[in-house]
Amino acid sequence: MRPFALSMLVLAACAHRAPDRPALDLAAAMAPPPVEAPTAPVPPEVAVEVAPVPPEPAAASPRAQAEAWLARLTPAQKVGQLMMVGFGGLEVDEKIEALVKGYQVGGVCLFKRNIDSSAQVARLNDQLRGFFEGGVPPFIAVDQEGGNVVRVSDTVVVLPGNMALGATRDAALAYEASKAQALDLKRLGFSMNLAPVLDVNSNPANPVIGIRSVSDRASLVALLGAALVKGQQDANLATIAKHFPGHGNVDADSHRALPRLDDDEAQLLAHLEPFRTSMAAGLDGVMTAHLAVPKVGLDGTPATLSPAILTGLLRRRLGYDGLVLTDELEMQAIAERYGVGRAAVLAVNAGADMVLVPWRAEKKAEVHQALLEAVARGDIAPARLDEAVRRVLELKVRRGVFEPLAPLEQRLADLGQGRDLGLTIARKAVTLLKAEARHFPISARKKVVVVTAESSLAEAIRRRMPQARVLVVPAYPAEGARESLKREVRAASLGADLVVLGVVNARQLELLTNVTLTGVPVAAVVMGVPYLASAANDAKVVLLTYSYRDTATEAAAAALFGEQGTPGRLPVELPRIPYGYGLNSFCLREGAAREDGGACAPSHGKSAMGSRPAPHSTASK
Repeated sequence: MRPFALSMLVLAACAHRAPDRPALDLAAAMAPPPVEAPTAPVPPEVAVEVAPVPPEPAAASPRAQAEAWLARLTPAQKVGQLMMVGFGGLEVDEKIEALVKGYQVGGVCLFKRNIDSSAQVARLNDQLRGFFEGGVPPFIAVDQEGGNVVRVSDTVVVLPGNMALGATRDAALAYEASKAQALDLKRLGFSMNLAPVLDVNSNPANPVIGIRSVSDRASLVALLGAALVKGQQDANLATIAKHFPGHGNVDADSHRALPRLDDDEAQLLAHLEPFRTSMAAGLDGVMTAHLAVPKVGLDGTPATLSPAILTGLLRRRLGYDGLVLTDELEMQAIAERYGVGRAAVLAVNAGADMVLVPWRAEKKAEVHQALLEAVARGDIAPARLDEAVRRVLELKVRRGVFEPLAPLEQRLADLGQGRDLGLTIARKAVTLLKAEARHFPISARKKVVVVTAESSLAEAIRRRMPQARVLVVPAYPAEGARESLKREVRAASLGADLVVLGVVNARQLELLTNVTLTGVPVAAVVMGVPYLASAANDAKVVLLTYSYRDTATEAAAAALFGEQGTPGRLPVELPRIPYGYGLNSFCLREGAAREDGGACAPSHGKSAMGSRPAPHSTASK
């Protein structure tokens, strides 16, 4: 066993030990903290100047260095450290400079709207850092989760996504890949990643997590999540896991509404195992979720604004002392009910150390003014303000945010040293649920039509079969175009020996039904959430990749043509298909050895989808 794999098993085992604490007194643990008497009002400070300060001696501890910086900051500068902001565009202009320098912000978060290429964003990040020479530089953050949440993709390590990792069960690989990705982010000038997702996707109807989660099993999320956290932090990248206290068991999107989590205390603590495991190993920070937990939070207040959740549960019950960053306050779950300015003050008083306000300029101004006025009135107590800023500063010291970067050209030249890890994960993740011998693997002599919403799948198949006919369809066809699309796909399928259907969402399942009515067999490649496979019973072959990145579609094509096996195992439970299930295609061939060198397990009868036997399905792992 590799040393890291052993350490992760020990970590997981330790995470299950009973905490050395008395049983939870719900009323006491969840009660809001006592409110300090407000200080005498002082006028809000508007002018914010950078106070050049020589760096502390290298021998000083991060806490001591943070305290030295804290002692030199004005109240207005402290307020700035509470804010993480965003802006539009690929370059810095006078308005953006005024935003980040004028507010002396604690962090800047970049999104796809800010990134055209690795070289461009590296120059942008260096320019942002340059605004704070001699002062407190901001975190420069991104949410590079992998899979369907990727902000920068050229020349850097890009991972297929968390659920693909879940299908591999490989903690050592998760660590290695996470560290490689983090090193590339550091080279680009990022100092923080808003990842990994530690939510347990226990609700198949969840509209916002899905394949962003490792699994529907807390134990697997805990094991691989801790590996992802350790990989990033070993690369010295500040790591913010999300979304506390867990966004996996809801069926609403907090961008549009306030989800309600009806877990009781025991259920919630079970789903928090991934957070607890990573916290015990030194997790830098967590991002809050905008959801109500009425059975634990004692009311319907969103967790982001709830003292019962952020102080009572997170700080007191779980004993966590890392950074707490809110999710975007401009989401409708918060903004429509509270307004972003009021919400920022409530979040800080609830226990958050930074608030994320990435979109509209007027909302940033509203948050800044509300925080300044709350500090001036004493509505945010001086001790609470200092506590939050201290955590921000200490994490900046520990993650090298004050330290100079290597020359830009050198950093760009070093990018992408672990890019092959994405394909390694994808190949190990491919999961076969069903395969009829006549149609799998695909023979070069067959007449194949590819219908897919993801063009990279068609490209991967055409590299192997140039004569294949390809029809790339919209992932979300307009309502009025759906019937004509069905007719087009039906016509293209006639005369084919096999249709390979790339499934990203339920719209492509309509096409599956349409094709099977012609009598042409279908091989379904499910690139979206694995739950889609439950509705693919008419397909003769069902293959899962948990990702539509080009590495995942390449691995799918390689498996379809018999170039590699299908070693992945379901990281979630499906209707009539158990957790851990998967057919290894190499084991299906008489006398073939498994690609990992192990022996094939004996057959356990028919596959869960009514086709080939399942030699290595193991529901308990």
